Amino acid sequence: MTPRYKPTRSRSEEKKKIQFEKILDGGEELLIEKGMSGFSMRNLAEMLNRTKNNLYHYVESKRELWIAIRNKLFNQFRDENIKIIKNHRVGSNIDLLVKLFEKFVKFGEKDPDVFTMMFTFNSMPHSSKIGEIEKNYHPYRLLDGTAKLIKTTIESGEMGGKDPALIAAFLYSLIFGAMYLDLNARGPNPSLENLKSQYITDIESTIFLDYVMKMIEKLLRNDFLD
Repeated sequence: MTPRYKPTRSRSEEKKKIQFEKILDGGEELLIEKGMSGFSMRNLAEMLNRTKNNLYHYVESKRELWIAIRNKLFNQFRDENIKIIKNHRVGSNIDLLVKLFEKFVKFGEKDPDVFTMMFTFNSMPHSSKIGEIEKNYHPYRLLDGTAKLIKTTIESGEMGGKDPALIAAFLYSLIFGAMYLDLNARGPNPSLENLKSQYITDIESTIFLDYVMKMIEKLLRNDFLD
């Protein structure tokens, strides 16, 4: 669902939409730069050459802005996956699953800051105010689409297995684990120094992630998920 903006009276709907997109883009940039703990609506207002009160014409709170930014990112991610699915005309359903998993990993490699914002379990900012954006927000469910495709793949006889949701959760646990190790090995995070030194620093990132993807493809193609 496309994020909705809080209505204002002074501008046309089209201008408000454009301004709202600028706020989301600025908020995303500032969150990546400062993290949630260093982010403030005041800093965002200064960055956009606005007043803080002006921002509250569009969102009720920092929490609602955070929801709107993540929702926009997930919508973009979903649309890219839909495009891959629609353009998949040659190959099996397993080939398509591999494409989607590879796209997920490459996205994390290419844009680790956005990937982290979307897929790590950061706490949602607290607010006593619930605006229209939050009321209409529906969390993105990454595993649902994958489970549906796995179900189709099982029914077509391409792979074994009885529980598509369980298989999807298992496969993404492998991918998320690999991405978690890789992203923290490439970025500063003092709390993970021991983990990095023990498991990932001596392995090149590309080699490690390629290995994980090859193992996942073997699981899919050799019917090891029954």
